[in-house]
Amino acid sequence: MPAAEGQDVQVWQKVFQELIHEVRPWHQWTLTLDNSLTPNTLQPGWTQYQQQVFARFTCSWCSRNWASAHVQVLCHMHWNKRESTGQVKMRIFAQRCQKCSEPPFEVPEFTEENVSRILNNLVFRILKKCYGEGFKSMQNIPTIKDISLKGPHDTDNCEACLQGFCAQCELDLVKPSPMSPSLPTRTGSTPASGVPIDKPSLTRSSTAVDAVTGHTRV
Repeated sequence: MPAAEGQDVQVWQKVFQELIHEVRPWHQWTLTLDNSLTPNTLQPGWTQYQQQVFARFTCSWCSRNWASAHVQVLCHMHWNKRESTGQVKMRIFAQRCQKCSEPPFEVPEFTEENVSRILNNLVFRILKKCYGEGFKSMQNIPTIKDISLKGPHDTDNCEACLQGFCAQCELDLVKPSPMSPSLPTRTGSTPASGVPIDKPSLTRSSTAVDAVTGHTRV
């Protein structure tokens, strides 16, 4: 199964650490990618959170580009109160090209803004599920859809669908906005939502969207 590599993993970990430090600077949390995760299969003491988000893909065989609003991000979380340490295991489900014959599954590409939004949502769930904090509104910060999508979700080439757990989360995708909502800070620090991440593997939100070859799928 595909996995984000090197710099991609470091970007997710860096932004996660910035966000969790804003609300729990005295606690130690780690984020790792684990492609063995399956929904609703939890070890004792762990809790689950799943998001459906927008991302882009590039076929490593034919270089075809496409976008999807049904990318599944699964997280399993564990909090050790006695040691003040927490763990998050995350799996980002892949998709494959519908034009190639027996193509590999490709890792989704996220803008900096959407990485921040996805991890903001994750930290909110950590505060609620691991720390028992209540919020009047627990709606997700939606990921930004930077291209118009037409047609049904390509279930035949979605890794999550093929494995039987492409949850149809009720998340509305929105047009780009100048600022994204951020976590409530406890330390007086500047929110990390939208933090500049100078990584070539990410698709910058300010970059024009590449033309999609063939059908655009969602």
